[in-house]
Amino acid sequence: MSIPLIVFAKAPIAGQVKTRLQSHCSAQQAAEIAKLLLDECLSKVTAVWPGAIFLSVANDQQHPFILKMVDVYEVRLVQQSSGDLGEKMHSSFEEHGYPAAILGSDAPHISKAALLRSYEVLRSNANVIGPSEDGGYYLIGLSNPSGCLFEGMGWGQSTVLNSTLSMAENNSIVLEQLESLNDIDTWPDLMAAIDQLPTIKNYLVEQLLISHRDA
Repeated sequence: MSIPLIVFAKAPIAGQVKTRLQSHCSAQQAAEIAKLLLDECLSKVTAVWPGAIFLSVANDQQHPFILKMVDVYEVRLVQQSSGDLGEKMHSSFEEHGYPAAILGSDAPHISKAALLRSYEVLRSNANVIGPSEDGGYYLIGLSNPSGCLFEGMGWGQSTVLNSTLSMAENNSIVLEQLESLNDIDTWPDLMAAIDQLPTIKNYLVEQLLISHRDA
């Protein structure tokens, strides 16, 4: 059985991606950082995940960088559905079937152990979630349809994880929790993870966004 991993991403269009990083950089630099995040994420998962990998793109599926990533890493490109994040994830699970996992591309520093554990949990017909330190989650893996987990969660708020866990408990859905991870949305998030992201660290030094001392 090949369990798919679906990586959620946006095409790196300036002004449309990683806008919260613009507290410390330009829109174009934020888009370049988004490219590096996706590249590092695909490099990690294609080296570790035992099953098929899909790249699910929200905006411009034919963006040159997206097509380059598909070619380099030999992943399968799919279009995200419309709707809020919950509707997108639910539709993705329904499209790919169960078991399956969804990972955000803003978590390229996910550990090899967490990826492999997720796969083993799904192989055993169980469910898994990766808590993020901002109150959301960076990965979710389901072995059976669980549409209730994607309804009314206040996407983008710090209550998403707790709301999801409460909904799961109320519906007798057991979610094994992975290690907590600081997914990368803001500049402090990026700085907290920078030692695990060498290509991004080098880019920031080259662009004079951080000093050699900081790096």
